[in-house]
Amino acid sequence: MTSIAFVGACVPLMADIPVYKMMEKLQQSYPERRDELVDLLGIDLNWHMHQLSDGQRRRVQLMLGLIRPFKILLLDEITTSLDVCVRQDLLKWLVRESDERKATILYATHIFDGLDDWASHLFYLTNEGKCGWQGKMGELEVYQNLKRDNHPSKMLAVAEHWLRKELDEARRTGKFEKAQRGHMEVDPTDRQGGYASGRNIPLEATPTTQTRQGRLSDMMGNAGVMAKHHN
Repeated sequence: MTSIAFVGACVPLMADIPVYKMMEKLQQSYPERRDELVDLLGIDLNWHMHQLSDGQRRRVQLMLGLIRPFKILLLDEITTSLDVCVRQDLLKWLVRESDERKATILYATHIFDGLDDWASHLFYLTNEGKCGWQGKMGELEVYQNLKRDNHPSKMLAVAEHWLRKELDEARRTGKFEKAQRGHMEVDPTDRQGGYASGRNIPLEATPTTQTRQGRLSDMMGNAGVMAKHHN
């Protein structure tokens, strides 16, 4: 059986729960690997998730996503919010996973610091969703030229080399980038003005019999709930 792990950019882990209780059975299944990641990422297992900063929450997410040994690992912008040292230590650890366990790691990112010699292969996905270039780093001529010139940020220069052409062409033709999220249906019962689901719908556009349902905090707001409980 091939194991595939995924760690993405969204980190919605904000419940009032200690780290050692998060996916507890998984942590207990791989205690040595868990402890290695805890040390690598600088995690306190007694942290409570709702009290953490974005960077701390990201580290916990990484630990949970990497505990189980994998054959294929998909990473999507996972180093955002990490400090410099943790990020570099994580990248070195991933190299070791690839070299020693022969794991395949696919890393999608816009952050190229420390990646000049990290990747073994490169895949360029164009703005049309097509393959612009793929292959081993040693086969990419523009990269090798930058390496010979001792360029300080080779991967960034390669990305700009490709993306600048797309950007210039888009500006020339007036082709604008499309919104990335799918269509969201308007909530006809929202009376809050519409930053999200309501979209500022006029009251006359909705039937008067419709009533928005939800928790007390949803309808009054947290401040209103606290005031009600204190009265």
